[in-house]
Amino acid sequence: MLRAAFSTLQVGARIRKSLERSLRQAVAIIVAVALLFAAAIFGLLAAYHALVSAYQFDAAQAATIMAAGLMLVGLIVLAIVPLIGRQPKRASPLPFVSAEEGPNLVDRGLGKAMQQIGPVPLIAIAFIAGILAGRR
Repeated sequence: MLRAAFSTLQVGARIRKSLERSLRQAVAIIVAVALLFAAAIFGLLAAYHALVSAYQFDAAQAATIMAAGLMLVGLIVLAIVPLIGRQPKRASPLPFVSAEEGPNLVDRGLGKAMQQIGPVPLIAIAFIAGILAGRR
């Protein structure tokens, strides 16, 4: 009974620590997002000011260029979002091959090649490969 109560207290303490850690992470993420938002606004204002003052665009032209750039960035983000949610395909584990199965696998592969290509081209390919290997 005492052990069960102690275990329950430990579980409660772990949950509380986990919630506190999650809360700290959430606050840090919110602060980071706010700073990124402020930086984006500052960058947009600086780019607009540069277009107007340095490149001699009028206000409407600079606003149009900024809108087109933001639309392009938005389209790129929309194109990337579906790729982020996908889970990568996991490669199926290769079956273990014993020493006796190796020659059988080679024999099956050669049989498949014989059916697809034919025996005469395979003999010609082997002959040419032998000549080229012998020259080295």
